[in-house]
Amino acid sequence: MNILIVDDDQMTVAALAKKLEEKKHKVIKSFDGVEALKLVTNEKVDLIISDVMMPCISGFTLLTMLKNFYFSKVPLILMSSYGEQNLVDKSYNLGAYTFITKPINYEELNKKIENIASQDIN
Repeated sequence: MNILIVDDDQMTVAALAKKLEEKKHKVIKSFDGVEALKLVTNEKVDLIISDVMMPCISGFTLLTMLKNFYFSKVPLILMSSYGEQNLVDKSYNLGAYTFITKPINYEELNKKIENIASQDIN
């Protein structure tokens, strides 16, 4: 599976990429939403995992733009250090596949990715 990681925290991107690559996923890295939009148009992306709080384009805005203008069928998992219910609710209301909190539980994330792969959402 080709997975685009979008987060302005380079350490989070590096750690998440390492874990996903261990599971044999191809990882594409982006450190902001603007770059992510460019990558989605130029790369084959099966799943996007994006932070919510980023400068320029937040994860919510990225999700909205993808759903409305670009690739509405690419599932997007939003993540945040903040797990408040209003963030979770907003994520689902905007069309996120799911929401995860940081620090990331990789076992839980892998189950969600396996579920997406088995549904062949794209």
